[in-house]
Amino acid sequence: MIENWIDFALYVAAGAVALLCLFEGTRRIGAYGAHRAGVLMFVASAAACAAAGGFAYQKYGTLSAAAGAVQRKAPATQAAAAFSKVPSPERKELLSQAVAKRRFKEYGAPGPYVDRNGETKTFVPTLDDLKAREQVVAYYAQTEFAARSSLAEAVVWLIAAVVAVLLGLVMALAKPPAPRSPEEDALAAEPPLHR
Repeated sequence: MIENWIDFALYVAAGAVALLCLFEGTRRIGAYGAHRAGVLMFVASAAACAAAGGFAYQKYGTLSAAAGAVQRKAPATQAAAAFSKVPSPERKELLSQAVAKRRFKEYGAPGPYVDRNGETKTFVPTLDDLKAREQVVAYYAQTEFAARSSLAEAVVWLIAAVVAVLLGLVMALAKPPAPRSPEEDALAAEPPLHR
């Protein structure tokens, strides 16, 4: 999704210029050999394309690591002995329910909790707990989508750069038109006859 149209337009324009310069630099090197202007244009535009693709791939790595957090398994269930230092049974139950609620929000699995009598019961989520879980799932879905988009952007930069280089080489190897003879130049310069 495009959040800022000005940034998007500037990014597209800069990308088009970088790819065009990569094409032209490759064409000049292929047609005239390695000279300063062609090599400088090629290196600068190749660096710009590599930077844009590299940043997109780095963003993919970061987002996929964040999205991978949803794939992890829920930790082992809590033991009743874990709350032995809490003085009152009511506090033990509230703390145990809070841990079970958080586990449900993060992992989606209703886990056990210890009630005030010391019995283990299964946590039953409320409507608010379900809404909180939906928000977590939506966040991870958006993160996965953004990660896939960043990977696609990195691949597009790679493909576009390769295509620009190949087209530059093809254009460099294309034969220029044969030079015209002086007689053809003279005929082309004469005005047409009026009848």
